[in-house]
Parts: sequence; structure tokens; C-alpha cells
Amino acid sequence: MNENAVKVLPYKITLKRDGLPLSDKKSSPGVVNQRSCPYYGARWILAPIKNTLHIIHSPIGCAFYGQNVRKKRYTIISTDIQEADVVYGGEKKLYNTIIESHKELGGEAIFVYITCVPALIGDNIERISRDAEDILRIPVIPVFCPGFCGYHQSKGHEIAMKALFRLIKEGEFKKEFKDKLVVNIIGEYNVCNETKVIKDLLNKLGIEVIATFTGDCSVEDVKNSKNAKLNLVHCRRTGKYIANYMEDRYDIPQLKVSFIGLRNTKKSLMDIAKFFGIEDRARDVIKEEFEKIKDELEFYIKKLKGKKVGMFMGASKIGILTSAFKDLGMEVVSVGSQFGSFEDYLDAYINVDDNTILVDDASKIDLELIFKHKKPDIFVGGTKEKYMALKFGIPFLSFPQDFYPFTGFIGFLNFAREVYKAIYHPIWRMIEFKY
Repeated sequence: MNENAVKVLPYKITLKRDGLPLSDKKSSPGVVNQRSCPYYGARWILAPIKNTLHIIHSPIGCAFYGQNVRKKRYTIISTDIQEADVVYGGEKKLYNTIIESHKELGGEAIFVYITCVPALIGDNIERISRDAEDILRIPVIPVFCPGFCGYHQSKGHEIAMKALFRLIKEGEFKKEFKDKLVVNIIGEYNVCNETKVIKDLLNKLGIEVIATFTGDCSVEDVKNSKNAKLNLVHCRRTGKYIANYMEDRYDIPQLKVSFIGLRNTKKSLMDIAKFFGIEDRARDVIKEEFEKIKDELEFYIKKLKGKKVGMFMGASKIGILTSAFKDLGMEVVSVGSQFGSFEDYLDAYINVDDNTILVDDASKIDLELIFKHKKPDIFVGGTKEKYMALKFGIPFLSFPQDFYPFTGFIGFLNFAREVYKAIYHPIWRMIEFKY
């Protein structure tokens, strides 16, 4: 490691040329970090599935914590475990909650989440789910996701994706999909209606999407997903569980894609087209879509070229965003994640320079040191990083974003516009900030 870097940066931050940061490790004791628990990770995956019930077997606080996912509020039901339930067990309460909830709200499937308290007292979620299923005649799927079962929310992603195996198994092969170019999109969560942008691009290629795991799908979509000819994996970290399962069990090949960034979108469309043998059609679509954005995009690239960007966010998009910023001619000076994997950091590693900082599970002090010594022109992260960056006089871009889709060609133009607006906002001409 560079001698100066050793003097000013914490031990767990490494420069690119010295390798990737350690990941999937416990947080340092006593450090307030940005991670969520596996229960919230499971909610992140399962919450958007349409016409399903979500029952949280927990004290009321866990249910309150899990009702908002990606800035959207969902209806959930809690068993509201009390002290008496801890002493005598909460199984009867859970069973009654499942039956009564379905009676009042309906639903094609029910997900039952076990959190820390019922996991510690040993409530038998599998038996209760089977008993309720015998009465209701719909899938009642246990999701065992107490906070202590993993280091961060990524473990919950895995648990939730594997819970969906049950619905996939129950699906049937249908003749209506036999002669169509049909795919699934896995690891896409429809932030700001991004799934529609991707589907529109694929439709122009003559490709139909059966199921999107899980930003825009229903129980029926999940059951029909085994009819796909190809699985498009948009987020490898969360999508690999479904993709690997369907490849092993149903021989459905998988293709890693990304529709964030100009080069990523073009490459993904051509790779998909090559699989289906429709390359000429893809070239026409790429040319047509790029023509729509190229004039305005050229203006933003001229303004953003050479600007420095730092980022700290959830794991799935750190590699993709480094490539997207490179498309804008910007320099990525730091990349970090709350729960990145080796693959996530490797994706980022190949798109950044030798002096770029890579950091996992950064504390506030770590981020402050990055602000002081790398001096980014803009910082990208979640709500927890926003106000810290602004206090340092650094323009900020929220990710996941607040208003516009960032996928596809029109999404990349939205992305460039938002970066430009953040950096060139008039407020920064009124502020003189010294580190």
C-alpha cells in the first residue's frame, strides 16, 4: 500500500493495486455501520410480489421496520409478539394470524417471516405453515430470516430467493410459450419503473418477459417462469440463486446482463440477440435508441468529463455504476459497499484506476477520510450518506434513485442529467467549504 495512504486511511481500506477488500465479514465491534439485517434483506426481495400476504412473526418493531422497501410502503401483518408469547410460545397466535389474515385480505400465496424472538424461543414455523396450508389450499411459505443468521441483509436475499423455489416447482410447462422468444429477468427490482424500460427494449427485439424476479411479478408469473428460454441475470448477487436453480433443474441457460450504462446496455442487447440469432434486429434497435439521446447526452459528457466521483451503497450496482461513470468520462476515486461480495468488488476493480479506494462496510470515519483526501466532485450513496456528504460541501446523488429510471438508453440520459444537475447546482457557487 502507498505509504501516504497508510498514514491517512484506516486499515481495512486498500488501494486497487494491492487487491480487493475483505468482504462478507462481521462488522468491527462497537462500530455503528450502515448494514441491515437478514430479515430486511428478505423483505427487499419478496415485498413487491403481487397478490401475496406477508406475515411477520415478531414484535411490532420488526414489522414497522419492514413495511418500507425501496421508499415504497407495503401492507404487512404482524403477530405482535408479547412477553406472554415468549414464555408460552407464539405458535397458536401465528396460526390464527395466518388464517384470519387470509380471510380478510385474500392472496394467492403467503410468506411467513420468522425473526429473532420466535427463532430463539423455538416456534415451529414449518409445522404451522403446513397446518395453515391444509386449511387455505394455497402456498404458505416459511421464510426463516432472524437477524442473527447472517452478517448483513445479503443473507436475507439468499433466503428469500430460495423460498421462491417452491412456487417455481408448482408451475407447469405451457404450450403458449413454446414457440415464443421468452425470458425471465432475475435480480431486477423496478426502482422508478426501470423494469418497464428494460421490457420495452426487449419487446422491440421481439422478446417477451415472463417473470421479473421480483420487482414486477405475480405468483402466476413466478410459476410460469420455468417456460423461459433464457434467464437474464441483472443483479448477480441476488439473482444467482434463482438462475443456478433453474439452470440445474430445468436446463434454462443464464446470461449476465446490465442495462445501466451505455456500453453495458449495448453489450447486453447484442449478447441476448446473439443467443436468439437476431443480431441485425438488435443493431437496428441500438442505433434507433441511441439517436434519440445522443445530442443531449453529448452536452452532459462535455460538462462531466474529468470530474471525480465516490460511491458507497448496497452491493449489487457498484460494479455496474463504475462502468456507467466511465461512459461519462468521469474518474471513480472510491468504491464502497455495506455488504459487497468478492464478485461485486471484482466488477468494480476492472473499471477503476490504480489509485481508486475500495472499501467494505465503511464507518462514518472511513467516509470522512475519503472525503478529505480524495475530494470527489460528487458522491453517490443512500440516505445515510447524503447529509454527511452535503455537510462536507460535496454534491450528492441518491442511489437507488428518487425519480427517474436509470436503465436503458433513456435511463442513461436520465442518469447523466441527474449527475450534471447535482454537480452544477447554483447552490455550490454560494458555498465556500474547506476540508
